[in-house]
Order: sequence, then structure tokens, then C-alpha cells
Amino acid sequence: MDVMKLMKQAGKLKKAQKKIAKQVIEEEVDGAVLRISGDGKVKNFEISQELYDKGKKNIEKATLIAVKSCLKKQQDIQKNMAKEAMGGSGGLSSMLGG
Repeated sequence: MDVMKLMKQAGKLKKAQKKIAKQVIEEEVDGAVLRISGDGKVKNFEISQELYDKGKKNIEKATLIAVKSCLKKQQDIQKNMAKEAMGGSGGLSSMLGG
């Protein structure tokens, strides 16, 4: 693979990363709502009064599920956008696990 092609793919990947960062991923589990940006920054976290009233164990469980789900969605988005930016095969895409 030539250097110019790699540089072009790197530019596409950088654009994809900026696009990813602008996305908001949301997950709601039993009254716990988590919103993160595509680059993994927490935007908002809420716990409903109903969940709060159910107690510590339920809050912990719902929070953990919401976090895991958001992070999984974020990883899937990043992986798919990287593949898309790299044309689906070869070059940086294969280096990123695509």
C-alpha cells in the first residue's frame, strides 16, 4: 500500500472521528438514563424518583446495565464509521480490527 493512499485514509478517519464525537448515545434502564457522546464523554445521567425509591441495589444494577449498553453502542458506532471511512477493507481499517 502506498503512502499517499494511507494518508488519504487517515484523513477520512479523522473526519469520521469528528462525526462520531458529535453523536449522542442514550440508554434508559428502569429509570436510569445515561447519555454519552460518540467519543465517550458523559453528557448527562439521570435517575428517576421511582428508581431512587427502589433503593441502592436497583440503582447500581440499572446504572451498570446502562453504562455497559452505552459503551457497547459507542464501540459499534466507532467500528462501523471507521470501516465506512476506510472503504470497508485494507489499509487502516484492517489495522483497526475491521
